[in-house]
Amino acid sequence: MHSLLLLAAVVLGQAKPTPIDIAPFKATLQAVTDGQGHYLVFNPAEPLSGQVFSSADGKTFYKTHVIGGGASGTESFNLSFWDPRIGWTRESGNFPSFTMSDSGKNWDLWCGTRKTALKPVEGDALARLLTATFLPPRWTRRPERLLRDDTGTYYFVDRLRTEDDGDRRDFRVFVGPRGKMKQLPLKDIVDDSKGTILATKTGDLRLIASPESRMWIAGARKLELTDVPVDDNHKMIYTDLGPYSGQPLGTPCDELF
Repeated sequence: MHSLLLLAAVVLGQAKPTPIDIAPFKATLQAVTDGQGHYLVFNPAEPLSGQVFSSADGKTFYKTHVIGGGASGTESFNLSFWDPRIGWTRESGNFPSFTMSDSGKNWDLWCGTRKTALKPVEGDALARLLTATFLPPRWTRRPERLLRDDTGTYYFVDRLRTEDDGDRRDFRVFVGPRGKMKQLPLKDIVDDSKGTILATKTGDLRLIASPESRMWIAGARKLELTDVPVDDNHKMIYTDLGPYSGQPLGTPCDELF
């Protein structure tokens, strides 16, 4: 039997990220830019190694979530990366991606239907660029649950994103119509194998999300909710739902889609 886990809902302050020491692989790194202040730093010899960083100012780089790709010797490679705002496109034949072709003659960044040509950063300019700050992935939230009622009011739950999928901390709940959602302060969280109960500080509002029950309780009023699958609605969640709208994710496509 699973014991009930009752947690005090403490909103965790976003801890200052620890810079990544690139010294062990610095000599292998190369960079490209669009000439407008956007940069990608990577290891051309091992493009799938995960040593991929992007920056919108050349001063602070964030590690990129590489989700797939392939290479053909030193002639070409393709790296697909995480960016839930952009899906697969016919034009690129891929998800958001960074590509090299013709043995380094062509470098391109695909952000949806937008293709941005890149050029290498070399010599002293590269040396200066590699003195920048390199950080872990910028985005630290994970969508947990999305529900709605029959009037179009959404109920969205997210939590802290870490490398451990089982790290279930720092829950937040947002309620409201699409594009106008508001975060509600929480007091208590019940989170176990049967589902999640999120209670506001006043205790009179509760969101229940479990396989057997999905409802919003306001005082004595109970409202049945419809489950909206998160995996099928990432683009809507990260763009116009509200809680994440307009926030940079730290991907190569920030500002470029």
